Amino acid sequence: MADATAWRKPRWMTGDESLVRVGPGTGAGVDDAHTCPSRDAAKARPAVRAGVASRLPQERLEDFTLGPVCEALDLMEFDGAPLERALSALAHRRRPLHPGHLAYAEHAVRLYTGRRDPRGLAPVRPYWVVRKDNGRRWELYAWWRRYQSADGRLREYRRLRHADARVSAPGETAVAAYAAAFGVNASWPRRWQQEFPLHRAPSRVTHVRIVEVGLGDGSESVQFEGTVAEAKAYYERHGDAHVRSVVNGGTTRPGSACVDCKQFTGCDTVHRSPGVLALPSRRLPLRKVSVSDLRYHAVCPAQGFLRSLHLPKSDEYSDAAKLGQAVHAWIEKVHRRDGWLPCTAADMPAEGENWTRGRWQVPDEEAELGRRMLLQHVAACPFQDSGLIEQAECEPLRVVHDTAAQAVVIAKPDLLYREDGSWVWRELKTTRKALRQGTDPLDAYPQLALAVVLLGRGALGGDPSGSRVEVEFLRPNDSTPYVIDPTDPQRVAKAEAVLQQHAGPWREDDQWEARPGRHCQWCPVSRWCTSAASGEKAGEEKG
Repeated sequence: MADATAWRKPRWMTGDESLVRVGPGTGAGVDDAHTCPSRDAAKARPAVRAGVASRLPQERLEDFTLGPVCEALDLMEFDGAPLERALSALAHRRRPLHPGHLAYAEHAVRLYTGRRDPRGLAPVRPYWVVRKDNGRRWELYAWWRRYQSADGRLREYRRLRHADARVSAPGETAVAAYAAAFGVNASWPRRWQQEFPLHRAPSRVTHVRIVEVGLGDGSESVQFEGTVAEAKAYYERHGDAHVRSVVNGGTTRPGSACVDCKQFTGCDTVHRSPGVLALPSRRLPLRKVSVSDLRYHAVCPAQGFLRSLHLPKSDEYSDAAKLGQAVHAWIEKVHRRDGWLPCTAADMPAEGENWTRGRWQVPDEEAELGRRMLLQHVAACPFQDSGLIEQAECEPLRVVHDTAAQAVVIAKPDLLYREDGSWVWRELKTTRKALRQGTDPLDAYPQLALAVVLLGRGALGGDPSGSRVEVEFLRPNDSTPYVIDPTDPQRVAKAEAVLQQHAGPWREDDQWEARPGRHCQWCPVSRWCTSAASGEKAGEEKG
């Protein structure tokens, strides 16, 4: 019986679907809730494309973080360019780099080339590709850095990470190990929809290594090391199922990956709503955006852009911010219980216990403040009236395509629940003091403005006439509820004005220039910003 969820070429797409190409990064398979299996399955078929190509322009600045790093390494490893000449070439690329991106690339190249290689492996220009034909033409490969011993018996892949070395999924590691063990030398296709040109030659490979290298801190992690027989066994255990999962696809899950999905223009899972960001229609590059992105841009455009590149960050969260995240995580865990059980005092941390952990761990006195905030939530918990609730989702992801602003808008409410056919969007805000009198929460929290507009337009489905936005302000000594009616024309107009104020400058920007100021002192990507020093100095003088 055919799998009803298996990927099939949509009617709006064209091209040869018999060529299937999978490498680490092609897809994560159906088990990863943060990816879209359907998008990954389409990506695994390089010759399949949209019937009508997008005519939207490309972004002015390079946004592939590791691209310039690999360009410089190619010049050094394959063309014999000295370090400084390879780095200087990055400043004269056809597609320019943001100054912060350039600073990171220079750091990464210096760090990588300064590492000691006790095995004395030599860089390899050709790619290693395994091709099989069983009705489909299968290609397994990895685009990572490639090295081998002088006698050709040891092959090593090095996967570059933006920050620190991590642990790859076993399926991805298995694909790389198999390609290293059994792949033949190949050239990169002239066009991605074409097959890799293979250069047949007898292989002498007996051992393979898969290594992760962190370009932020120089860390290194060996993911696999063994003989070709062990690589084959590892692939049979982890890789084959991973590859088939990626190729078969599954349900469509809208998210951040929509912005570079080949199926996006015809995907009927994404809600289309022109004017969500209250901006005029323009022919602009398609972008992903969240309210957090808009806030970062409002503070400093350079910070927003460098964050989008996922550059290594430092001191990203203060203790107060960590505490807020810890409180959110605790309530989310309790709300995820089956049956939408109301929160009780017994569900909250015990007195005297530092209940914070891991990434969100804070000092004891901060943890005690958070415990008191959690106790204040009990009376305000929306599940106290769970009999009225028809459906509830904690931290759900919602995606809307603003076809006027050409923006894939990503929203993640703290809680979304439905009563009598209408959605309620609930946000939780931890604070130590009350809002200043006269302050409109829509101004203070732009995500509320987005909630108002999306609910008012019925972008989340259901009956918009009964929808509402709820905000729970949690303090150590009390909890204050606030409700916004998304059907009130005045509140909708206010919400649209707030979104326009934030989204307008962001949408027009293609320079992402730094805006130095006191905020440079706690900017998590200031390490890469050449303007940060002047901002930090100004902050110290004002302080």
